[in-house]
Amino acid sequence: MSEIIYKQAPINLEPSENDGYLMGYANVYNEKDLQGDISAPNSFIKTATERKSKIKIYRNHDSNQFVGVPVELNTDDPKGLYLKAKMIMEKGSLGYQTYMESKFLVDNGFEAGFSIGGYVMKRDKTNKSIVTEYKLSEISVLTMEQANMGSMVDMVKSFQHNKELDEQGFWNAITKAYDHNFSDNILKSLETFLTLKEKPSIDTSKIEPTRIITNIYSQFIKQ
Repeated sequence: MSEIIYKQAPINLEPSENDGYLMGYANVYNEKDLQGDISAPNSFIKTATERKSKIKIYRNHDSNQFVGVPVELNTDDPKGLYLKAKMIMEKGSLGYQTYMESKFLVDNGFEAGFSIGGYVMKRDKTNKSIVTEYKLSEISVLTMEQANMGSMVDMVKSFQHNKELDEQGFWNAITKAYDHNFSDNILKSLETFLTLKEKPSIDTSKIEPTRIITNIYSQFIKQ
């Protein structure tokens, strides 16, 4: 079997209203991805039928970070493989944290999405760039962290492409995090992070677990 591959869907996921579901496309059809591959419309039928009960939802392709399960894998959607993921929503759990982070990102104009992890089983005989069958091992929710092979949710670009957003707008977006039901340790870290507004010399690398926000700060403010 070939080496495991990771492919990010170029479409934002959609969080439900606090009931623990994330919806969106895990992969799209007929579009060339960063590796030059094109997913055929029937490429997920076999794996979604045979392996749905084995596919888990991870955070950033880390098998040690199990956050949910797929409750719907729709291969009939004409745009792509449509996923509805049920996240683990016990407060303080990694699934809850991932759900709330994803919702926060989308609500504030950032990108958050899914990425598949698995194997290419078959390719078109005449055009090798067209994948006709995948074998999925997992599907991941992507946050700011890198998700192998250079695939990541680039939230910083959405800030930089917004010409109307200034530094004050950046801090206003970060402050909105307090309106979301993050766990207490994240709220405490957010509070520490916001002191950077007045004291930018603080070492952001030591502020955990809000690496999403510290990475945005270091790339958006300090550049």
